[in-house]
Amino acid sequence: MADFLLTLVRLSLLGSLLTGLLLLVQPLIKSKAAAYYLWLLVLVRLCLPVGVTLPLPALPDQTAYQVHSQTEISLSGQTGPVQGQTEPNPDASTPEHSDGSETPARPSIDWWGIVTSPALWFGLWAAGAAFRLGRYGWGYRRFAALVRGSASPASREAQAVLQRLDPAGRVALLECPHVSTPILLGVVRPTIVLPLGMEDDRLADILSHELIHARRHDLLYKWLTAAITSLHWFNPLMVVVRKQVARSCELACDEAVTRTMDGPARRHYGETLLALAARPLKGMGVLSTTLCEEKEQLKERLVSVMRPKKQGPAALAATLALAAVLTGCAAISGAAPSPTPEPIPDQSALLRDPIVYEVGDGLQVGLPRDLSGQLLIVEPEVGEDFLLSVYEKRSYEAAGAGADMGWLFTLARWDQIQYEAYLTSDGSGVDPFACKDGWYYVCLYPTDVRFYSDAQDESALEEQAKTWETLNSRLPKEVRPDFIARNGLEPYDDSMYFHDGTIWDSAHRYVYFRTGDWSESITLLLSQPAAQGDGGIWCVEGWMDNNYGTLYLVLPLDTGMMAADYYAGLQAQADQGRRSDLLDPLQAAMGWLEGRGYDVGAGQLELVEGDPAWKVYFLRMSPLLEQPGTLQTLTYVDGAETAVETYDLSSPSTPFGARAWIKAQAPHRLNGKAVTYTTDSGNRLIFLEEDGLVGICRDGTTDWYACAYDNALSPYEVMYETCQGWTVQQSVSGPAAVTGSGQP
Repeated sequence: MADFLLTLVRLSLLGSLLTGLLLLVQPLIKSKAAAYYLWLLVLVRLCLPVGVTLPLPALPDQTAYQVHSQTEISLSGQTGPVQGQTEPNPDASTPEHSDGSETPARPSIDWWGIVTSPALWFGLWAAGAAFRLGRYGWGYRRFAALVRGSASPASREAQAVLQRLDPAGRVALLECPHVSTPILLGVVRPTIVLPLGMEDDRLADILSHELIHARRHDLLYKWLTAAITSLHWFNPLMVVVRKQVARSCELACDEAVTRTMDGPARRHYGETLLALAARPLKGMGVLSTTLCEEKEQLKERLVSVMRPKKQGPAALAATLALAAVLTGCAAISGAAPSPTPEPIPDQSALLRDPIVYEVGDGLQVGLPRDLSGQLLIVEPEVGEDFLLSVYEKRSYEAAGAGADMGWLFTLARWDQIQYEAYLTSDGSGVDPFACKDGWYYVCLYPTDVRFYSDAQDESALEEQAKTWETLNSRLPKEVRPDFIARNGLEPYDDSMYFHDGTIWDSAHRYVYFRTGDWSESITLLLSQPAAQGDGGIWCVEGWMDNNYGTLYLVLPLDTGMMAADYYAGLQAQADQGRRSDLLDPLQAAMGWLEGRGYDVGAGQLELVEGDPAWKVYFLRMSPLLEQPGTLQTLTYVDGAETAVETYDLSSPSTPFGARAWIKAQAPHRLNGKAVTYTTDSGNRLIFLEEDGLVGICRDGTTDWYACAYDNALSPYEVMYETCQGWTVQQSVSGPAAVTGSGQP
């Protein structure tokens, strides 16, 4: 009930604001019909409790996760208190006060409770709404009964005019002595009621006007206005809304009637308005339409009739623009603070019963409470840049403090510079798992065995080993998701830093280098990290050892700045003419190689044609070859597969990693010999003999690649030899499971 009343007041306020806005812009709207129907927006806003909520700037989050009572365990094994908020026990009852004082007696009547009671205000509102609606309904019913009880069929002249204007006969026509001006009654069965003694030369103007009301269902519009404003009877602006709807209704009707009239006809219509205005008003129904109900509007209507404003393209555009603005305002249902931009914690990832440690900068680490007795928690000292280290307490204590045994993992937070240093390393012992606001959260773990036991009994040793395995299996799986959810972080995905296998989203080129004795063969990947196209510097982003297929990432280290900032500085030097060597990929590659001790003059350096497809084998080919699938040889004839042979070999292992790949154009039509590998999920690799092309078919699209330069064997030949080798092996060990179809 209280929610209903609050919603009603909110809608009334929004409707009032929209009413004021419409009153301000209404003089700018040239079309009377547009101004009339725009009031529907106010009615909709008054009764529809839904819409768009305007966002306000997010309020600072005042809530924080409650921290369990905890202890900090130092390397010496001594414990000390860690400041934190103790989580309240929800089962604890509040103690009763018994200080001997008597509780003051409550008053017999709670007047404040009565005044603020939602039931009281709901009753008052309901009574007011019922009174207003009842007044309209009772008044209309009495007036309609009076008219129909005393009315008689209109004269032949009036009937003839109506027949000409309304050949379908959808509107009835009566005369009544109790009306002094023409009116329209009835929503379902509209009836035009004329006063007695109406001049014949006025009938066409009068009936045309009332027929427009009937065709536009203006009576239904008035009933809707009466009903909605009655619900908001407490709002004084509802009187204004009703009057404006009635005023706009008559102006829009005059506009429709006189749209095709010439000057004399408009003058005659205006004279009709004047003639009817001279009659005394009596017995008017509140929910009917009349040709001239309010004399104070007569001047405005006469000016509108005699001086119509043509609606040109500019006026039409302005009207549409204002209508769009008002519609948008009507759609607003309120304003509320934007939800906090912090990700909503995944409650399912939070530990059920954790011990929570404050680790600085508002971060918290939760550890399973049931494992806490087996753990040793080490927090950083001044100058150390990790968040928290976790040891198995028994192994650490058994080995002695200097042995550093029992280490399970360390959580650390790295900035961009530290993260880039990690990218250029072999990555062993580091697992990034979360990120946010330029920070990367990593889990550091040992690469050697840190389990230690001094147990002499074999069963005790086995039990300790099981405990160690439990800690190593549970902690990463439970702690890291909890850490992400508890601190509102984003799960780490290296695709946020890499673009299709490359760091810089720019143009890329390959530069091939080999030493004079061919002992080293290298493919350099160059990119434009600062500026693109002409004038952009070229820098080595990565390189591949062509003999082994190992990929290496290149980033500027030990510069004290992020790679992007470092390259921006080099770009500024090139723009000033000081590093023009970096504007040519060959010179940039030569400078990089010479900086690492290579005698480039004694070797070969060449720019490779084609757009590099860096890491395409590791990112797209290898994952498909590792999936179960079907290996086939076949021959394409204008795209049709013939001479198909299937080999019962899944997950073929191939040495494609030691190759540099480029993007290739798709063949116009598939022709010639090929080897295909189709995974059980429907994805496919196509190895064509022609041009050594490789097609990767995934999710309905096919991308084509080729080797950057010639190798001893093409990709097709490698795959074909794989099939032949399997056939030979099967012929030795047993019947070959080869099936054929089609003609060779």
